[in-house]
Amino acid sequence: MMRNNDILTTPPDLGLIAKEVFEEAEEQEAYRRITIKINEELKNFLEQNSERDGIDKQYEIPGSSTLNNLLVVQAEDIKAKSNYYECELLVQFFDEKYNFKDLMALEETIKPQTIGLTDLEKVEFLNAYVTENIAYDREHRFRSAAAAIKKKGTCTAFAQLFLILGEAVGLKVGCINSKVMKHRWNYVVIGDETYYIDTAFNASNPISNRLFFQATPIHLDKAPDQGIAVPHRK
Repeated sequence: MMRNNDILTTPPDLGLIAKEVFEEAEEQEAYRRITIKINEELKNFLEQNSERDGIDKQYEIPGSSTLNNLLVVQAEDIKAKSNYYECELLVQFFDEKYNFKDLMALEETIKPQTIGLTDLEKVEFLNAYVTENIAYDREHRFRSAAAAIKKKGTCTAFAQLFLILGEAVGLKVGCINSKVMKHRWNYVVIGDETYYIDTAFNASNPISNRLFFQATPIHLDKAPDQGIAVPHRK
């Protein structure tokens, strides 16, 4: 599949192409490959991000927090031409398209419910929504936010879902990861304050779903290696 003769020059150009590819895909597809033309600057950008960790690298895909966070765009077989580069672009969904569409619909359902809320109130609203509607997957089968639409997910699915819904309602939210703890959770920047929240733990806590919702770092004893896996948008 070959795009038109336009030479792509920026990550937002790439994001628009990725969005078009997703919209054109069949319901059961999980990936699609196309051929595009890019300039040297975009070639360098793609090469720098070729070793990205799964679905953690965000591309600038407009109009959908779901697509912006979950589509994976990888360039392969880059070839130099006269005044541009040609490459194969693999756009991966990591889940069937219909699950993505369900998650995108959830974004649109959540947005009007947070109109008029402060950022801190939005965090509390999303914490309550996620912990009341998603159960922790102890079998570790559902690992993405798209899978969480099935009402069950791992810590990664919880963190991604909170990230996607948080961005959709205008929050500056990111993800924190620990390989030692084998766990992932979120942080939210509000003004000069950073809040740390672990919705996977909160969903499993029978006493209070605010247990891991604090203005100081959490899991410091169990996760000494913790660091930002997905940075918030500035």
